[in-house]
Amino acid sequence: MITLGCFDPNVSEGACNTYKDELERITRVQLSEVAQGIDKIVLQRYTPDKPNAMSIADVQQALKSIGFFPGGTIDGICGYRTQSAIRLFQEYVRSVEKLDCLPDGRFGPASQAHLQRWLDNHLVPNWSSRIDCWKANKLQDTEYAEWLAFLNKVKAGYIANPDRMLQMVSVFSKASDTRKVAQWDFSPSESVHLVGIRRNSFSGKFDDIFVLLIKGLVFKFQGSTEPGASSSGVGTPFLVKGQHNYHFGWHKKTYLALRPEGAGVLVVRSKNDMRLDEADLANGLEPNASINIHWGGKGMTADVKTWSEGCQVINGSVYLNADDELIDCSDFAATNQGELASNPQKTRGAYNLLVDLVTALSSDMAGNLVKYTLLADQDLELAPALRQRLADAVARVVTKVK
Repeated sequence: MITLGCFDPNVSEGACNTYKDELERITRVQLSEVAQGIDKIVLQRYTPDKPNAMSIADVQQALKSIGFFPGGTIDGICGYRTQSAIRLFQEYVRSVEKLDCLPDGRFGPASQAHLQRWLDNHLVPNWSSRIDCWKANKLQDTEYAEWLAFLNKVKAGYIANPDRMLQMVSVFSKASDTRKVAQWDFSPSESVHLVGIRRNSFSGKFDDIFVLLIKGLVFKFQGSTEPGASSSGVGTPFLVKGQHNYHFGWHKKTYLALRPEGAGVLVVRSKNDMRLDEADLANGLEPNASINIHWGGKGMTADVKTWSEGCQVINGSVYLNADDELIDCSDFAATNQGELASNPQKTRGAYNLLVDLVTALSSDMAGNLVKYTLLADQDLELAPALRQRLADAVARVVTKVK
């Protein structure tokens, strides 16, 4: 069984050290500081348990050839990107082919049989043609193109008529990972885009939709853009709307999540309650490097509560795939870290898919940057069709998760 941290017998100690150095460079955390548990990589030599078992390099090459790991390095080390590519393939087999396959990132005989079937029959994911159109910049008449057009329209509107919050962002002089409106960038070729919509009325529930735009594809996830609690005496941090630079790192040095790229993203403190209003802007803006985009358990029926102290939270029960199908992960989506650690049949469900798309499917894109754009619900007035599509998505998610 190939699991996280395994490496082929012919991989040298120097190659393992190079991998660890690169991992620490990207995540900006020493591996020794990462909490013990299922998400901490422990490098160990792989011993195949069957004569015909694929090597790790074989698996990497196969996943690369069929499109799940396009920029993958064939190094014989099952690191986090390789684990993501394995899970992405397993989830496709489960959710699109409707075959029995647990997307847990463990590669054993069942996963090998599926992968060999793909190789023998020269199969490719059904999204391949859309990725080809993305590469050729032929995105007309797609939902992906609708989203980019909408985002650029929002940018133009705020450049012409910035509200108070965005005016404050524009004159903020210290370092931050929040972009000024004129610097918002929605280019399709260089970046992965994640869009969050903050609703006008805060419910304290995981009832927001996040939209992932990647290589011409659109995926939707369920979660929350609002904080659920604050232990700070200076007030509850609310991420300002606009575009922010994120990349992969560790959430509380426990599991992989999206973290601010550098000095931190800009927040507004609400000192009197758990609501953000115009009066709170008088408190000014401050950069905060702990406002991550991370996992929040199963989802809708729970309150946000302590899952978020200003972070943007993605849940595990359901997602909408690139074909706009509602995909149920609730049977294997863990409720919390304790359940995840105690039950090997549990995963982070839909949240893992977001991680896997960004780390594996975009592995041939430059850098590790994800541009996260947080907008207000009223911004969708510029795109009635997208607004209705999101309303339908929320309704479908609520019906499924309740």
